[in-house]
Amino acid sequence: MKNIPLLLSFILLTALFACKTQVIQAPKPIDVAYVAPVKQNSFIGLPIQISTRGMATSINKKIQIEIYKDDKFDDNGNDNLKLTVLKRNDFIVNTSADGISITAPLHIDFVYNLKAFGAIEKPINQSLNLTVVFNTTPSIDRDWNLKLNSKGKISWDDLPVINLGFTSLNLPDLFGSVIQGQVNKMALKIDQEAAKSIDIKKMVGDAYKNLSEPILLDSIHKAWLLINPKNVFITPITYTNEEMLLKLGINTMIELVSGYKPKNDSFLTTLPPLRQTNSFNDQVKINLSANISFDQINEKLAQQFVEKPILLEGDEYKINIKEAKAFPYGNKIMIALDVDGKVSKGKIGKGIKGIIYAVGVPNYNASTKSLEVKQFDFEIKTRDILLKSATWLLNSKKFRESLEKQMVFSIATQLNDAKKSANDAINKKWLDYLDLSGTISSIEPAGIYITPNNLNINITTEGTLKVSLNGF
Repeated sequence: MKNIPLLLSFILLTALFACKTQVIQAPKPIDVAYVAPVKQNSFIGLPIQISTRGMATSINKKIQIEIYKDDKFDDNGNDNLKLTVLKRNDFIVNTSADGISITAPLHIDFVYNLKAFGAIEKPINQSLNLTVVFNTTPSIDRDWNLKLNSKGKISWDDLPVINLGFTSLNLPDLFGSVIQGQVNKMALKIDQEAAKSIDIKKMVGDAYKNLSEPILLDSIHKAWLLINPKNVFITPITYTNEEMLLKLGINTMIELVSGYKPKNDSFLTTLPPLRQTNSFNDQVKINLSANISFDQINEKLAQQFVEKPILLEGDEYKINIKEAKAFPYGNKIMIALDVDGKVSKGKIGKGIKGIIYAVGVPNYNASTKSLEVKQFDFEIKTRDILLKSATWLLNSKKFRESLEKQMVFSIATQLNDAKKSANDAINKKWLDYLDLSGTISSIEPAGIYITPNNLNINITTEGTLKVSLNGF
């Protein structure tokens, strides 16, 4: 009888442990570097249309009516010539297949002291008209400077014949070299003024600096567009009837971020040197990211099991999953399953009750637009400690496949939202002088990676994107 209290204590302790419920526990963190997939770069086509009318307006403002005046007879090697060159009408700028021409209508007033035997014989006053056509093939150097290098050709419109009786004055021979010298100076001035009026570096540089700050696209969803240019290219300049066309290609990473304002830490604040290229692919790729937090996954799993526990049933087992939780496990996902069921081998059935820990690999299924967890392997402590009687079950291919069917999470809505966000992003007026337009043609996840809190999907969209600068 002395042993009864001891026996009762043993029975109570045994019953206590027998009734004790297994608790799902988070796995110990794995020491692994969480590395996101490399984001893809693409080209943004940046066409710049420069109006020849605007160029002409700027040049005409800078070049005054009186272009050149020589009021001394004894300068220029005692040429006995006073000369005034005037702008007869506004300069006209036209384009051709390979460059620009600037037509300059000029008027000349001159006084020439005709000398005979060293004495002034007769002062000759005369006026005439001429037209100078400046031809140039513009280019842009690595430092973004517009280079024109114009050359002027003189056409004498109404060349008068001055008959002195014994001879006649050949006016082109008389002061043609003087006029050509002034034409060369005019060409230099035109080149300088055109470069000032079309400051490509400032034009692109101002827009470039604005890219350093993320652009808010949607204040409700806190969607931001992040652009991080690496290089800038230019194709050969082309010409239409009234425009000079520059096509820049910005090699850049474009990212759409939701939920928070990102930092553009690696943005190069200095406009990169301009590189020449014959062509580039202006298909644009925008990097987006969608994520499913483990809290969201577990909330969905909890709702699912509250409504109806999952029953995995086969010829050799009948397993009721009462609860499941997902955890990050390095670059994989661990699913903890609270199971209660029966497995049988032959005619002998065994009850199974406890926590199964399964480790799987996340994958994206393009046909269903879903994230799936596959290639399950059961964690070692499940094998050795919790369910020694369930070794056969854990090696069952059918059981793994049944489990995989349950671990499917649709991201179709997120992808559709991402596509809409991307289309909204590339059809938006950023600034008063900068517009975006384009079309997103496809959108697909480019990689999956896991962090301690989220299952992240890196998404790449493909389409076209045009950036237009207005007001130049």
